[in-house]
Amino acid sequence: MKLKNIICMGALAIMLGACESQLELDPISDISNANYWDGPSDVEGYLTGTYSNFRSVYDRVTYGEDRGDALQPGSRGGVSRAHTQRLDNENGYDWKVIFTNLHHVNMILKHGAATSFGNPADKNRILAQAYTLRAHDYMLLLQMWGDAPIVLEPTEEYDKGKKPGRQSKAAVMEQVMSDLNTALGLFPETGIRNKYRISRPSALMLKAEALAWNYTVLKSGNKQDLTDAIACLEEVENCGVAMLDNYADIFDVEHRMNSEIIFALYVRFGEYDNMYAFNFTESAVQGQVGSAVNKDDIPYSNGNIAAPYYAPSAKIKSAFTGGDKRRPVCFIEGVNAAGKVLFTCQNKFRGTAYPKDRYYDNDIVVYRLADAHLLKAELLCYLGGSNVGTAISLMNKTRNRAGIGDYSGNTDQASVQRAILDERFLELCFELKRWPDLMRAHAAGTINIYDEVPNLNGKSTPLYFPITLQMRDYNENLVQTEGY
Repeated sequence: MKLKNIICMGALAIMLGACESQLELDPISDISNANYWDGPSDVEGYLTGTYSNFRSVYDRVTYGEDRGDALQPGSRGGVSRAHTQRLDNENGYDWKVIFTNLHHVNMILKHGAATSFGNPADKNRILAQAYTLRAHDYMLLLQMWGDAPIVLEPTEEYDKGKKPGRQSKAAVMEQVMSDLNTALGLFPETGIRNKYRISRPSALMLKAEALAWNYTVLKSGNKQDLTDAIACLEEVENCGVAMLDNYADIFDVEHRMNSEIIFALYVRFGEYDNMYAFNFTESAVQGQVGSAVNKDDIPYSNGNIAAPYYAPSAKIKSAFTGGDKRRPVCFIEGVNAAGKVLFTCQNKFRGTAYPKDRYYDNDIVVYRLADAHLLKAELLCYLGGSNVGTAISLMNKTRNRAGIGDYSGNTDQASVQRAILDERFLELCFELKRWPDLMRAHAAGTINIYDEVPNLNGKSTPLYFPITLQMRDYNENLVQTEGY
């Protein structure tokens, strides 16, 4: 291997591994600037590493399922404070992993923009992906913490006297929209070149989510947010993706990058063995798998690869009707010879049984077409009038695939809004969508989240994460989240 390549690989390892947070660490060595950004291949290599880092941000139940109602304690126990809603002035979650990724994205936007490319389209495509990744990070901060610092430069020169405070939710949303609009203006193509990379359609999905959040949670009062979001989703619907006939195939390792996928995060045995579903999958170590007469049907691990801290909740299990084809795909019960249910674990992400053990190497689905249809239905319903009927037609796409037939309930706006929320609960269960869905529905008046989520019943825990004591000790400019 050439010496220059060895140096670049070492620099990339330092850049992607050593700098933990723009808000919590001194700057890294200047080796990155002195020996790295030497051409398009360096920028592309750094982007690949940043996707790996983004996967570490996204691959966790904390932000999507933990505070919701699709999970309950599993056979191993040890659920988080977020799940039990025991968050307070001192205990919560920090955002270090998100700001780590923001640092790397900002490195690409700074140094990639200054790098010469033979083909301008290649450069624009990389920058478009970086802007969208930054928008993803800030959207996640907005959904989980609300107010957040806005940092648009990498940590190369760091003044400990300059510690950024939190900006308002409106300012964070403005940054999200600015980055997305910039990205959408840079993508050289309208379709999807690689489903493991951000494309214009996946950026449009994020923009639609952001506009929906702005209208509902941030209460913009501007119905243009809804019509603009619907326009984004209509472009996605026409980008060449199509719903699969068999629901299970969407997630199966033998059908990776199938026609329904818009954007997924790459997971492969030996490179990144286990995605988040191992947290609610049964392990033989727990002692119950061996007593199940249907053991061979269960995606259990022999050792400690699966860690059943969580299990599918009684609520999600009862939400499926008996004839819903998604029910056996989403969860499976271990039953003994007497017919007693011993445990329940997820069945959606079955992974692969290798000679040594089973590894959960399903790709992590970020966006797929059914999600687009149901989000569009939700937004149409907010517009009211004849749009409610169109929303029902969209909801029927997933209902009919599931074998439960067309919606036959009340057709007033409030009833249909609730039905769409319930349909997203079933269709997208365990796909890290539930908590943001609940937040939008709560803000829109579709539900009262404190009644909807069992662990919030009778509590007044704020819906955003607190700023932890450790975060405040490091940065005295961080104001505590309202309500803590």
